[in-house]
Parts: sequence; C-alpha cells; structure tokens
Amino acid sequence: MGEVFREERGRLLAALARRFGDLDLAEEVTSEAIETALIRWPTDGVPPNPGGWLMTTARRKAVDRLRRDQVYAAKLAILQVESDRPVPQAAGDELPDERLQLFFTCAHPALAPEDRGALTLRCLAGLTTPEVARAFLVPTATMAKRIVRAKKRLREARIPFRVPGPDELPDRLPGVLQVIYSVFTEGYAASSGPYLQRLDLAEEAIRLARILHRLLPDAREATGLLALMLLIHARGDARTGPDGEIVLLEDQDRSRWDHVMIAEGRALVVAALTGGPSGPYAVQAAINAVHDEAPRFASTDWPQIVQLYDVLLELDPSPVIALNRAAAIAFRDGPEAGLALLDELATEPRLQDYHPYAVARGDLLRRLGRLPEAITAYECALTLAGSEPERVHDRDQLAEMRQTADMETVYEAAGGAEGMLRLAAAWHELVMADPVVSHAFHGGAKPDHTERLAAYWGEALGGPSAYTSTYGTEAEVQRLHAGNGEHDEMNRRAIDCFDQAMTNADLTDPRVRGVLHDYFAWATFNTMYRHRTDDIDDGPIPQWSWDGRQDAAES
Repeated sequence: MGEVFREERGRLLAALARRFGDLDLAEEVTSEAIETALIRWPTDGVPPNPGGWLMTTARRKAVDRLRRDQVYAAKLAILQVESDRPVPQAAGDELPDERLQLFFTCAHPALAPEDRGALTLRCLAGLTTPEVARAFLVPTATMAKRIVRAKKRLREARIPFRVPGPDELPDRLPGVLQVIYSVFTEGYAASSGPYLQRLDLAEEAIRLARILHRLLPDAREATGLLALMLLIHARGDARTGPDGEIVLLEDQDRSRWDHVMIAEGRALVVAALTGGPSGPYAVQAAINAVHDEAPRFASTDWPQIVQLYDVLLELDPSPVIALNRAAAIAFRDGPEAGLALLDELATEPRLQDYHPYAVARGDLLRRLGRLPEAITAYECALTLAGSEPERVHDRDQLAEMRQTADMETVYEAAGGAEGMLRLAAAWHELVMADPVVSHAFHGGAKPDHTERLAAYWGEALGGPSAYTSTYGTEAEVQRLHAGNGEHDEMNRRAIDCFDQAMTNADLTDPRVRGVLHDYFAWATFNTMYRHRTDDIDDGPIPQWSWDGRQDAAES
C-alpha cells in the first residue's frame, strides 16, 4: 500500500488543488483520504482503482469541509456538481499532467523565488518540512514560514492551477526546472531516513522532466536537466552495497551502471550544448558525461572536468559549485590544492552546516596525513549527516582514522629503528641470494648496505632524519642505482623478497604489512632506478604515511 500512496499522493493533491483552488484544503483532505484508506483497506481489501477511490473519498471530505464553512457557501453548489462527476484518470505520460500543472502553479512569478521550490517539494514531492529545509540549507522554522507564506499568496492572488500558455513558458520554466531538480536531488541523496536514495522521487523527477522535454523540445535547459538526471541516475545501482552502505564513485563497480541510460543522457548533452550559449544544467550534464565515459576512476579526465566547472561557476557562482570544483581540482592537482580552495570557502554561510563540505574537507585532510584535523572534520560531518548510510560512512571513517592516529607513524608501528634494521637485514639476505635481484649489486653491495636501508626506510616512513643526516638526499639513493636498469621482473622479485623479509623479521600485523608492502612497491617502481642522471630529482626523501601513495603503488 505504501507504493500506492506514494504514487497517488501527488496526483491526488494536484487534482484537488486545481478543482478547489485551495492548496491547504487539498493537503488536508488528501491526508484524511489516505488515513481512511489505511484503516479500511486492510480489512476491505485494496480497491480495483485505488486512485479513483482516494479521489472520491477526498472530494467528499472536501465538500463536507466546505459545507461547514460559511465563507464557501456561495461556492458550494458548483463544487457539489463537480464532486459528482467521474474523475478522468491520466494514463502514462500523457499531457497535460495535473502534477505538472501544479509545478507551474508553484513556480508562478507572483511567488517569491525562495518560496516556489519549497512549496512544490512540500506538496508535490511529499517531503516533510525538515526535509525541504535541508534541501535548501535553511533552518526548519524558516522553511515552515516560507511554505505558509507561499500558500497564502496562492490563495490571495487567486493564481490558477494550470500549465501556462506558450508566451508565458520561457519565464516560468527556470523555476519549474529548479523544483524538478530539487526533487531529484532528494531522491539521489535523501536528506534523512534509513536509505541513501529515494528512487521513487528520482524516477518521478525524471518522468516529469521527460514530459517537459516533449512539451518544450527546443528548450535546451530542459534537455540539459533531463540529460543530467539520467547520467547521474544511471549510477544508482552501484552507489550502495548489499547492506545499503555508501559506495564512493572511485569504488563503484561500473559494470552495474545503466549504460543504455548513459547513452541516452550523452545524446541529450550534445543537443543541450548545441545551438547557442549553454546553461547550468547542460554544463552539469557534460561534467557527469565525462565521469560516465571513464572506464575506470583512475582514467577520469579531471582537467576537462575542472574546465567545465570553471564555466559552470561563471554561470552559477554558488558556494556549492565552488565546493565541487575544489574537489575536482584536488583530484587534478593534489589534495593540498583542493584543501586551499575549501579553506577559502570556510566562511560561506550556506556551507556552515552542509554535510558534503565537512566530508570533503575531512577526506582531503586524511589524504594529506593530517589526521587530528581530519578527525575533527569528520566529527563535524557526523553531526550534520542526514541519512543513516551517511552516518555509518562517517563513523567508519572516524574509527579507521582514530585507529591510525593511535598507531602514530608507520615507522613506530613497524618497531622503530630496531624493526627497520631487522627488516633491512632480512631483505638484504634474501636479495643477495636471488639470482635476478642480486644483479643490481653485481659491483658488490656497500659494507653498510643494511644500515643504509634501515635509515632510508625509517626516514621515509615517519622516523627521524637518520639517512639525510648521515648519507645525503634522495638524489644520492638514485645515483647509487643509476644504470642498473628498470627491469619489471627484477622489481617484482625484489618485492617478493620484501614480503618474505617481513615474515622473517616477525612483522605479523596485517595492516602494517599492507602499508609496508605498498610503500616498498611504490618506491621500487617510482624512485629507485633511473637510466639517466638527468632523470634524478635532487629532492628530499619521499614521505609515506598510513594513507600514503597507495594509488600510485605497483602491487
């Protein structure tokens, strides 16, 4: 029955609002009709035409309500005749759709811009007032006042419930697009509740966008909005795991994406970007098309995405767009560059209680190894999370970072100076016995090779500057190995020796072993061997933390 009520509520409310011209009355009798159904249907059974049953019940309740109200006495005779007429049922996506009429009514120019979307989300999408408040990033009390004000204005101005004529559509369309996208956004990332997504809302928004696209095929922003929602919704099945947990974009199984929907969205993007200046929805759609075209997260064209965000920020200079641009720059130029931009947005009022901002900042701080600050950011995010999957994700991130912070450095977790020396001695013994890896030492290893290794690894993993103070810089390490060649087989066997050396050195903690493996593999393939001295970077020893450079590591 829940699905029936979700499907019929918007249609019922829109039809009643149009028939009686009173949105408050329509809301009240719609709720009463649904309450009556909840009582009667479990015993009497669901009627063959649930929508018709609800409509008839609601209309009768509305007439009863009006009969008791003397203000409406003169209107009652007309309404009584209307209430006895059969209710036509809309089929599929046929036009006009009564809900679409209500969308345009709620986007009427007589209403304040901030009231239009709020009213529609509350009435048509069925969101609660707190959910609408979260969608617009304002306090619940502020949103409640907006909704009451908008209803009053509709009633006093006698705004008709209808789809406007062709001459009125261009001015009214942006408000309708914004409302539809707000409904979709709530469906894509629910502001509260046990689930990350409310697929019924997302699919309803797409259905209404399709109607608009057919009604206005030359309106490129309507085309862009439909493209945007399709390209995002196509990833919906991969955004959650078996237990409803959040799966981030970089971890999603892209074979689960709806590639037919992606193809439709990409074709619409081309149409939305052709024939004149592009609007914000078309540019956002292009950004998501770039994401959807990448076969793997690592192959995402971040420079192109940043360029598109530059364009979008000129069209819509909002702090949320600036936040998304900063996140893209972090993937293009590194977390430090992204964090600098996020810090510039720290005083933006709209971002003060915005959960994605706190998460983005915490993630960049984590990637930079600044764990105490990252923990503080995620603690803030946890207080702002709306849905249960968001809270679970934030709690998991906090638990992992707190564990890491308690372990301090990788160097200390691996046993400090003594642990590094045991590991280096075990590795030296294994590689010198390996016929392939030992080729790197065909001229003979230095007498203090084990001590050099232990000092170098220790400094890279967060220990004291023992190598730099005794032997030199990273360039000295590379010069020692220059000319030995970059041989994949030798590198891989060296890594195998390292893994065995960890066992021989009694390093058993799986988390420590994993990080050490990633570090050694990365260093072997990226810093140790250079054919030419011109390739050598005379810089400091690369630093590695718990989060380090695993993405770059060859494992």
